[in-house]
Amino acid sequence: MQVNQKIVKEKVKTTKVEKAVVLNVKDLKKYFPVKSGFLIQKTIGYVKAVDGVSFEVKKGKTFGLVGESGCGKTTTGRSIIRLIKPTAGVVEFLGTNIADLNEKELKPYRTKMQIVFQDPMSSLNPRLSIGEALSEPLLYHKRVKSKAEANMVIKDLLVKVGLKPYHIDRYPHQFSGGQRQRIALARAIILKPELVILDEPTSSLDVSIQAQIINLLLSLQEEMGMGYIFISHDLSVVRFISDEVGVMYLGRIVEYGQSDEIFTNPLHPYTKGLLAAAPIPDPKVKRSKKDMITGKVPSPINRPNGCFFHPRCKYKKAVCESEYPPLIKVSDTHWVSCYLYA
Repeated sequence: MQVNQKIVKEKVKTTKVEKAVVLNVKDLKKYFPVKSGFLIQKTIGYVKAVDGVSFEVKKGKTFGLVGESGCGKTTTGRSIIRLIKPTAGVVEFLGTNIADLNEKELKPYRTKMQIVFQDPMSSLNPRLSIGEALSEPLLYHKRVKSKAEANMVIKDLLVKVGLKPYHIDRYPHQFSGGQRQRIALARAIILKPELVILDEPTSSLDVSIQAQIINLLLSLQEEMGMGYIFISHDLSVVRFISDEVGVMYLGRIVEYGQSDEIFTNPLHPYTKGLLAAAPIPDPKVKRSKKDMITGKVPSPINRPNGCFFHPRCKYKKAVCESEYPPLIKVSDTHWVSCYLYA
């Protein structure tokens, strides 16, 4: 597992920041009902997309969330930011549990938490110019008094994210993918939030543009002190940008800890499998098949008894098939949900 060298060379040096907790998630759950019937629909089961997730995000720090497609990463992010309402659990944001707030009570917190989506083109309105799109939150939340004042703020922000002031009059289709992602990032930070959820912000970009976006994220975090939740499949990028990492499988975090410790000393068989599957940019290096994951991901509607990973695990014990393992503390900065370390 190697971090992209271009990113390493361009890494922005970060300074010490306050370690106050911005977000504290406790036992977060999001279940989607499965309906059956034509005229009279009945609930016959639930897709437990997020099932008891807990972690915290500190001011000026980044929490990385990794796992296979369908493990619940994006649903976790959207539940935290209240794009969808959680089924249960606590989402303590700046000292307040926002999980049960109604829309009116939630409005003051909307400006303090933002999200950057994976596909910037689909998240930008093609009918609005960049200036119109970015001025909406400023005018709605009364951060400026006029459209002219909003344009001044927007032009300064466009320069900050690596664009030009004259881009304010252009439309989304007139930009490249990297430029559109910079616009999406500008929209997310224009209200100076405390928390930004980054849902695979570099997955659709080539490597050189990825490096620029990652360095921009680090620079903005250093300047504004925002906490990040970084959701991605790219383990090298997650390792580089994250201070802490959570590994998800079928709605639950199976390993959690400091980024360097997770990547240098992975403990859960699933984490080892993810790292073993990551591409190595050296054709002379022979890949070990010892920790490769076999089999298919079980259905989230009908998850296995016991540990959800045991049907694909080479190290399973008898207890793994009957009881789900608790999160075990193996060091001050490392937890794992596996009976191998009980």
